[in-house]
Amino acid sequence: MEKSYIESVINEYGRDIYSFCVYLTGSRHEADDLYQQVFLIAIEKNNLDVDNNPKSYLLAIAANVWNNKKRKFLWRQNKAQTIHYEKDNLEQIAVEKDSPENEFIKREELIRVRKLVDELPDKMKVVILLYYMEDMSIEEISKTLRIPIGTVKSRLHQAKKKLKERL
Repeated sequence: MEKSYIESVINEYGRDIYSFCVYLTGSRHEADDLYQQVFLIAIEKNNLDVDNNPKSYLLAIAANVWNNKKRKFLWRQNKAQTIHYEKDNLEQIAVEKDSPENEFIKREELIRVRKLVDELPDKMKVVILLYYMEDMSIEEISKTLRIPIGTVKSRLHQAKKKLKERL
C-alpha cells in the first residue's frame, strides 16, 4: 500500500474514525490507542480499497478491536479480581453558539443522551453509533459488522426503545 494512499484515507476518514473511537471507548486515551490500532491493522492486512468503502472497513475494524479488547478485559477481570478498569469522563461537547442558557441546556441534553447511549449493551451501542453518528444505512451496517439486516434492525429498534424509556 502506498504512503500517499494511506495519507489520503487518513485525511478523508480519520476524523470520523477517531470520533467513532472516542464515542465507543468514552475516553480520549483509549480512543487514541484504538485509532492507531485501526490503521495499523488496515495497513497490515493491505486490504484498504477505495472502491469497497474504506470508511466502513475502518469502522468495522474499530468495532471489532474494541469488542475484542473488552472481551479480553472481562475475561481477565473474572480470572483475577485485582484488575480495575476506570473509564474517563465524557469529553466536553461542542455545540452551536447560542445564548448561554440555550447553549448550556443543549450541552446538558447531549451529555445525557450520550451517557444513555453509553449505558446500552455494546451490540446496541455500536449499531446506534454507526446509524446516527456515521450516517450509515442498515445495509451498510449489516455488511460492516457482518450480521444479518434483520439483526441490525432489531438492535436498532431495541436501542431506540430503551433510550426512549430512559428519556
